Amino acid sequence: MLALAHRRRSRVHRHPLEDVGVLRLRALRIRLAVHCLADGAEVIKEHAGSRIGRDMESRTIDVLGLRTRVVQEDGRGGGDPIVLIHGVGAWAETWRAVMRPLADTGRRVIALDLPGFGESDRPGRVRYFGPEEAFYPRFVLAAMDALGVRRAHIAGQSMGGAIAFMTAVSAPERARSLVLVAPGGLGRDVAFFLRACAIPGFGLLARMPRPRTAARDVLATCFYDPGRISPELVEEAARYGNASFPEFVRALSAGVGLRGVRASIREAWLGRAAAYGGPVLITWGREDRVLPVRHLADSARAFPQAEIRIIEHCGHLLMAERPDEFLAAVVPFVARAEEAVAA
Repeated sequence: MLALAHRRRSRVHRHPLEDVGVLRLRALRIRLAVHCLADGAEVIKEHAGSRIGRDMESRTIDVLGLRTRVVQEDGRGGGDPIVLIHGVGAWAETWRAVMRPLADTGRRVIALDLPGFGESDRPGRVRYFGPEEAFYPRFVLAAMDALGVRRAHIAGQSMGGAIAFMTAVSAPERARSLVLVAPGGLGRDVAFFLRACAIPGFGLLARMPRPRTAARDVLATCFYDPGRISPELVEEAARYGNASFPEFVRALSAGVGLRGVRASIREAWLGRAAAYGGPVLITWGREDRVLPVRHLADSARAFPQAEIRIIEHCGHLLMAERPDEFLAAVVPFVARAEEAVAA
């Protein structure tokens, strides 16, 4: 998919349907998830809560009538909570590497499975990105209500970055700060393999006979250094994809067409960006092949007050590939955001 597209830049451009073989190969990889990952699993039955790692708790709550899984790390302190929003096709644990360190700063850290992804219920027909009555910002705010969170530092990666941005703009009083991690939606250009999801019947081309092989292949496009892909990430990617793939296509195509991010959605939300005047941090991997770092300019124009941090030798999944560098940017930023309010 991405790697293939990267190697074949010099080829003559052709209509995407002319070479079904190439499109199918891209589809095999995209199926796991675009902004990272996936492949086959059933939504588990409702549970009160379970431990999935040291001090990491997974539980199910009701959000807008949808059974929603949240993964939490409880910090010992009085800092505002941090809410983490994953990208399209991903799941809560893509934030695993940074959750405990963030909690160690004295904050409750909450990662959501978005509706239809991970182990959360799939929504009915909704207006994902609006711009009017947008579903995703309402969902995040309702999840915060259900968890007793009045105000939080809101962080999102890829499509989750777009959702975080929309949430902060919709309810600026609920966002102590905003952390955008290679965010989607603020720039127009989108990689071909994402735009291909807008082709009717595209999903029929995506049939993956070997989930783990395909999972690692897709993850490799999201990392600069494939050697940093953890076994846990591969296993989760190979577990969550088939169940979430229909939602992946539906959510992605709601915001992206063959020409890139849908202009009506992008322009409407960019026009509202000034509604959020709080602290913003934008982070990007220098070698991101999913949403290239040049998109940073659009994000910076939307939020002129933003701090910028580019992480070298890093791909699209910053928090998983370079957690130490990611934390070095986020932890002091969050602390400064709270100090500014206290002052």
